[in-house]
Amino acid sequence: MRNTVLVVVLLVWSTGCGKRPVPATDFVPATLSSEPSIPFPPELFAKQVEGEVMLYFVVDSTGAALRDSTRIAKSSGHAAFDAAALEAAGTLHFVPARRDGVPVTAPIQVPIRFSLPKTLKTARDSH
Repeated sequence: MRNTVLVVVLLVWSTGCGKRPVPATDFVPATLSSEPSIPFPPELFAKQVEGEVMLYFVVDSTGAALRDSTRIAKSSGHAAFDAAALEAAGTLHFVPARRDGVPVTAPIQVPIRFSLPKTLKTARDSH
């Protein structure tokens, strides 16, 4: 029994020895540089429907979305919201991700929310 414990302790000790610690990297993800202004699809606005589309991008070290990287990561469930978000995707501008202070290419997911004005929500909810 004592030999078994000693072997386990030696294995644990030997796997940890001689390895250099991995330096922690300072990673800051990409972000939108401004809040998007995306037109609300008129037919959904008239029906007072709200929704959210999650878009996926790969943003390069200059802050530009890589061509053909844009796609829907999660649908709103309404084709009109999804289409409006994709159409406006090309107008979005980003601050690039940074690793150790250096701009790098990195993926980002951006929620596009289609929310009704508070006055319409209040009127809708009071009925």
